[in-house]
Amino acid sequence: MSEAATKICIYPGCERPAVPAHALGGPQPSFCDLEEHNALTAHQERQRRAGAPSGQGADPSSEQGG
Repeated sequence: MSEAATKICIYPGCERPAVPAHALGGPQPSFCDLEEHNALTAHQERQRRAGAPSGQGADPSSEQGG
């Protein structure tokens, strides 16, 4: 019955199965085994798909003057 309840990676556009829960217990992770699929990059991808600024461009407030 575990095949019917296979959890899918929550990274936008990913259809890979999420990694299984640890043998010693705990909740099943939400992401697959790809290193770049994690909470931060998933958030950034959702922002990019929504057309929001990613915050990685040239932001004048983040420049350090000296």
